[in-house]
Amino acid sequence: MRVRVVGCGNPLAGDDSVGLEIVRRLRAKGETECDLVVLPQPGVELLDALQGAEVVLFIDAVSSGAPPGTLHLTPLPSPALQPRTLGALSGHAWGLPEMLGLTAALGRRAPRLVLLGIELATVEPGTPRSEAVEGAVQTVVEKFSQLRAMLTEVNAGRWPSGRLFLPGDASFPGGQ
Repeated sequence: MRVRVVGCGNPLAGDDSVGLEIVRRLRAKGETECDLVVLPQPGVELLDALQGAEVVLFIDAVSSGAPPGTLHLTPLPSPALQPRTLGALSGHAWGLPEMLGLTAALGRRAPRLVLLGIELATVEPGTPRSEAVEGAVQTVVEKFSQLRAMLTEVNAGRWPSGRLFLPGDASFPGGQ
């Protein structure tokens, strides 16, 4: 199964850099058996991220009101997540909902899509990632092989709803 991991975010805005940092650490670690892509403030190139993959895992900061560092693991599209909850992956008002709409309009088949959202605490320009978000980054990188195995379930259509993992929840990424 060909899996692409797309880290999104703004490297200069505190916790918003989380997707980029996770992909950077996965590259340094090696042996992920995935295509690793970074898209700082992506736009239409999100469409290119779908090409040739069976499953695409988007990693980005989210703001839903959950405690900072909470991990949201959700197949997309999801009725539980509104575009406002996801936030735009781009400062140019282009995000996952727009990408999915364009994919459908072009008659292309989208691969299975999953969002790993990390609840942010701060997006102040020039600030480092918060302690809670840094802990979430470490958890994702340490448990990435289990997360990769979970994506097989997504590809088989056996993972119908999202999961929420509060900071310190050792059950991430969960299972069936």
